[in-house]
Amino acid sequence: MKVVFTGGGTGGHVSPNIAVISELKKIAQKKDIDLDVLYIGRLFGIEKSMVRREGIRYMGVFSGKFRRYWDWRHLTDPFLVLLGFLQSFIILSFYRPNVIFAKGGFVTVPVGIAGWILRIPLIIHESDAVLGLSNRILLRFASRVALGFPVDLYTGISVEKAFFAGNPVREEIKEFELDKKGLCEKYGLDKQRPLLLILGGSQGAQRINELIDSILEKLLQTYTVVHSVGEKGAAHFKERRARMFEKYKNNYIAFSFIRDEMGDFINNADLIISRSGANAIAEIVSAHKPSILIPFPHASADHQNKNASFLQQEGIASVLEERHLNAFKLLEEIDYLVENKKVREKMVENMGDVFREDSAKKIVEKILEFNK
Repeated sequence: MKVVFTGGGTGGHVSPNIAVISELKKIAQKKDIDLDVLYIGRLFGIEKSMVRREGIRYMGVFSGKFRRYWDWRHLTDPFLVLLGFLQSFIILSFYRPNVIFAKGGFVTVPVGIAGWILRIPLIIHESDAVLGLSNRILLRFASRVALGFPVDLYTGISVEKAFFAGNPVREEIKEFELDKKGLCEKYGLDKQRPLLLILGGSQGAQRINELIDSILEKLLQTYTVVHSVGEKGAAHFKERRARMFEKYKNNYIAFSFIRDEMGDFINNADLIISRSGANAIAEIVSAHKPSILIPFPHASADHQNKNASFLQQEGIASVLEERHLNAFKLLEEIDYLVENKKVREKMVENMGDVFREDSAKKIVEKILEFNK
């Protein structure tokens, strides 16, 4: 069986693909299916290194980008999309996969349309509570539509095509190595303190960093803080830690980006503070952790607010709007949740009623339906 995966632009479009590929390989081996996987992404995108690091065959194509602001590249993007379409058409003509799985990002558009012309079935996956632009374009060409949130949350999607898949989570998040005692011993932290994990994605979250910066010493009087600050914030918080009193310094760690140990930190956190991108939510829910979500207010199609609103309605997370948020209010909410164990337990309990824990497996089942 030959399967093409496509998706790129951000790690959020690539990590779920890798999780699905991993599950597909496991199930194919159990069912004695001769599997051949090819990943089509951008020529120079972040997905190239991420996919190749997993030992997955990769081919790059040209890709444009839809920008919601003026940029001179608007003049060249149509030609890049056309080139990407021609490249995809040639690759798919020779490779002839049974099915294409498209995760998101504009590179999926030329691949998906080329596949549709060649009559290759297409499954698209939407992580967020609202369809992204590339998936809105591909919706009419798709054989099946996998959704990260319950189907009735979306509009304009054929019920016959759609199915609730949830969002696949990387194996390293589920299969973490260290318990809290081991993690604290490794970094010299106090295991008796509640552990706060603050996430901002690979780029960090500037506003969250600013809020944490202004209350950091107050937090460190009570909590151990593990902080993913992003590349831009790394130098500042490294210097910030160097200037702290020893009693604070020993309970604060700042990373530009947490990669290999993310599973350890997420699964040992007592409370997580994060943006509300679909992948971050999926990893938090997979680890059954209470959280404070601060949606990025300028996300495309306002998807982070819509993701967070759904979780808030279901009692899964506390949501604070950035425009109304100050450092005192954030500190107050952190203290409230840490002090109220029953509230945190109710959040975790509510997770089981809403989100799938077998997301990658569910998607693989649909992919294998095209093994003909």
